[in-house]
Amino acid sequence: MFERFLELFSSALAGLYAVIPSYGVSIILLTLLVRVVLLPLSIKQTRSMREMQRIQPEVKQIQARNKGNRQKTNEEMMALYKEHGVNPFGGCLPLLMQFPALIGLFYVIRDPLTHLGYNFLDGAWRAVPTEGLSWLVERVQNSAFARELIQSPATVNRFFPGLRLDCSLQASIQQVGSRSVPAPCGTGIPSMLPYIALVLFMGFTTYYQQKQMQSSQTATGPQAQQMQTFAKIMPFMLMFFAFSFPTGVVIYWLTTNVWMIVQQRLILKAAPPLLPHLLHGDGSKEAPKETPKLKGGTPAKPKPKDGARPKPKTNGGTSQPGARKKTSTTQPPQQAQSNGDEQPTATTSRSPNASKKKRRR
Repeated sequence: MFERFLELFSSALAGLYAVIPSYGVSIILLTLLVRVVLLPLSIKQTRSMREMQRIQPEVKQIQARNKGNRQKTNEEMMALYKEHGVNPFGGCLPLLMQFPALIGLFYVIRDPLTHLGYNFLDGAWRAVPTEGLSWLVERVQNSAFARELIQSPATVNRFFPGLRLDCSLQASIQQVGSRSVPAPCGTGIPSMLPYIALVLFMGFTTYYQQKQMQSSQTATGPQAQQMQTFAKIMPFMLMFFAFSFPTGVVIYWLTTNVWMIVQQRLILKAAPPLLPHLLHGDGSKEAPKETPKLKGGTPAKPKPKDGARPKPKTNGGTSQPGARKKTSTTQPPQQAQSNGDEQPTATTSRSPNASKKKRRR
């Protein structure tokens, strides 16, 4: 079963090499094909991480309500994840999905002719056809890729200046050949530099991809902590493996990282932005309240606080429509208090004594 799985990769490389006669470009194209096949699952996991951010206030409430009861907290959190269709390990799953293709490509690049229907004679670098092959391998056994690997393996494996796809950083340091090419992979420190730069660049892109995933989610809990720890360890673990991996496998992983970085950015850009209180995931900030609107779409005026009444605005001494008029009451003359500077108020009514004097005259 595993051999049939490897035959898929060897046949795909032979087919791509027939279209573009470059071993390195064929590996890059094969990587893109693998990513296209896994694209629906990657998009689903990225959206799951986005939804994880939105439920952080509910996660905080569960943790506060069940403080000290770890089993109850985990049960309620798993029920919450199931209700919203999210996966707390969503950030690691796209990374784990790459391992089957990584393992398959590792075996094919290390011994390409073995998986193209050939065997090497003991003690000699000479490939002989194998009998009793599957129909898929029989179709690629006489392909241009297989013929050139037999005739000029060093030329086929040369990608960039100073880089051979069959060599590893370890082989360049030890100055030995590979299983498919007997020529040494390096002859000194200058020949090691391209392999070192490639491994470091692969580790950097892996770190950046994991950091990008972590910045897009604020999940908490034991599962999220395990995922964060795994994401921190992954770049160093892959760089350790890349020390002995063929350069073709490192190029596969580097291409995958670049694809995932661009894909992640596009998906997050297309997703609706999170509210501030959901972005921090602490539930401390309240959601912005919507302003009530009257009929016709006109926003309503906010109600005054503490029972204060709004003062009516005046325009040239005239009150605005709808403003409450201020009623003035005049005090009787005998109750009004006057200061020394005030003038007595004139009245239009006459007293009875004044009318009698006028009659006598």
